[in-house]
Amino acid sequence: MIPAESVLILRFSAVGDVVLTSPAIDALRRAWPKARIVYAVKARLAHLVRANPNIDQVLTLDPGEGPFAFARKLRAAGCETVLDLHNKIRSKILRALLPRRRTVVWHKRDFKDTLPVKLALKPYHSSMLFSDRYHAAVEELVGSRLPRGELRYFLGPDDLANADAALLAAGVSPSAAPILGMSPGANWQTKRWPVERFAALAARALKAGMQVVVQGSHDEAELGRFVAAHAPGAVNLTGKLDLPTLGGFIARCSAFVANDSGPMHIARGLGVPTLALFGSTDPGMFEFTGHRALFAGVECSPCSFFGRSRCPRGHFRCMLDLDEERAWRELVPLLTGGRRAPLSA
Repeated sequence: MIPAESVLILRFSAVGDVVLTSPAIDALRRAWPKARIVYAVKARLAHLVRANPNIDQVLTLDPGEGPFAFARKLRAAGCETVLDLHNKIRSKILRALLPRRRTVVWHKRDFKDTLPVKLALKPYHSSMLFSDRYHAAVEELVGSRLPRGELRYFLGPDDLANADAALLAAGVSPSAAPILGMSPGANWQTKRWPVERFAALAARALKAGMQVVVQGSHDEAELGRFVAAHAPGAVNLTGKLDLPTLGGFIARCSAFVANDSGPMHIARGLGVPTLALFGSTDPGMFEFTGHRALFAGVECSPCSFFGRSRCPRGHFRCMLDLDEERAWRELVPLLTGGRRAPLSA
């Protein structure tokens, strides 16, 4: 197929989903090196893609901006093809408001995987890596098989300096001792490993001579306070790092521990050795070569595509069966060896 001169990519949220588009964009850039690649994303997440050298222009959807106003921005970009990596109501409306263009739409999962899980007939096990589905959409657009791209998170020019300032203000010196970063939060309750176990893991790391820093959103501040209170010496930065500074902070970590969440994907994209804890969602959606994913494998898990507000069976064994001792054993090998190579996904 003749390469397009310009491609408009639609992916508005969330943090992890946007980060996971980077291998597909890498593959697209290699296939069509001269194409102008434009990325449309929510304004609050624009930093996730703004420093990506494979992207030529970022169009931001501002808070409260309606589809007609935003469609005018998209039309002004003048892209001849559309790659919809969002495929939800917003992107479908926007596609309808654009002039007729060649359009390729990604598919998040197969219908045969969806219905039985929604009917609670069986656990969900992904038949493909999440990023491979993005890649398949790029291959459809290009019209040929392509080498897999790399999962990369690109820091902005001031991200490290701002992170260093935040760490120093909290009494953490990036050069004094290795930093173990922790992110005990997640959008859904069933994606959260018990905070008591994060605190126990933090205490072990402190005893081993590491600095421990806990990160999270304003809504997760109580989790950070708990870890700091029960692991004296741990530093609580929940609610104190904006998105750009978060990337800089994670880049300063020697290792990172997180639930299935956006910060976990940023850490992998930065090559920071990552221990990821999974309960109601499937670690098989993601690549963990050089990292570790902990999953108890109880018979009813993974029970969800994206998490739940509570365990539908009331026992929460998918997380409770993952104890601190097992997590420490998996973490120790990650504390040596330095940065991981970019993942080919």
